[in-house]
Amino acid sequence: MARVARLLFPALRWAERTGFDHEADRIDEALRMGVGGFILFGGDAGAVRELTTSLRQRSREPLLIGADLERGAGQQFRGATPLPPATALAELDDLEVTRRAGELTAQEARALGVNWVYAPVADLDLEPRNPIVGTRSFGSDPARAAAHVTAWIEGCHAGGALSCAKHFPGHGRTVADSHAQLPVVMTGRQGLEKDLAPFRAAVRAGVDSVMTAHVAFPALDASGTPATLSEPIVQGLLRGELGFDGAVATDALIMEGVLEGGGGAESAAVRAVAAGCDALLYPEDPAAVASALDAALGGRLPRGFTRRPKATFSNTVMCRKSA
Repeated sequence: MARVARLLFPALRWAERTGFDHEADRIDEALRMGVGGFILFGGDAGAVRELTTSLRQRSREPLLIGADLERGAGQQFRGATPLPPATALAELDDLEVTRRAGELTAQEARALGVNWVYAPVADLDLEPRNPIVGTRSFGSDPARAAAHVTAWIEGCHAGGALSCAKHFPGHGRTVADSHAQLPVVMTGRQGLEKDLAPFRAAVRAGVDSVMTAHVAFPALDASGTPATLSEPIVQGLLRGELGFDGAVATDALIMEGVLEGGGGAESAAVRAVAAGCDALLYPEDPAAVASALDAALGGRLPRGFTRRPKATFSNTVMCRKSA
């Protein structure tokens, strides 16, 4: 089970009254399993650094510790610098400012022990009714968004952290919230080229990872399967057509967009890995997901899948400074 556990990244949340202490049992179980890392939500800077130091000291394997830092490390961690959202940066239209935003975010994240930044958002802001993207996007113009995505990734790399373009192949046309249901984008294949432009730029910029969207695109996969679970989208489009050879991460496995249709997170995890995903983010019950993956070996999952070059991030983790 240790092999499959490396693909899991459970979440740890700060609470005002208990800090991270209430997560002690979850941490103990995850480290016993040998997870690939953790996702952090909230906390005072000092407490976050203390936690990440402890996690690495206790882990048998190197850990990736990630966080949603689209608006700088201050978006999550008190004492770090909050930055304007992507839309504001794009309005300035100064690529050096955007590059510096990525660099500062990475530097402050690394100072706290976070080495994987879930940014930049590469979605275009194409739908006024969209409940997900909004100011998180670098705008509606593909060329401008692509340029700022590139600059942000370059800055993140200069700051020494791993970057993550999200949410592939684009969440900008949805009118439903993938946290609550599975959105479906009916735009044709040619129209989706606009959405793909920032992701193509991210791949050219050497982005370390790409996060999939829990969104269905019938023009890309006629089955209506969400991108996270779709081999034609992950392997055919992202790996094949775009030539991406980094790590593919799922969006959170607690979201209804990937859970619709039954089977729960365990089934979704097996399907995501079968489709080509390398990292399973935010499993609510890591042990149950690991058991499902282990049981699928030799069946839905070939026994050699855990030896995919990026599956445990062994190569990716070494391409940035050590924590």
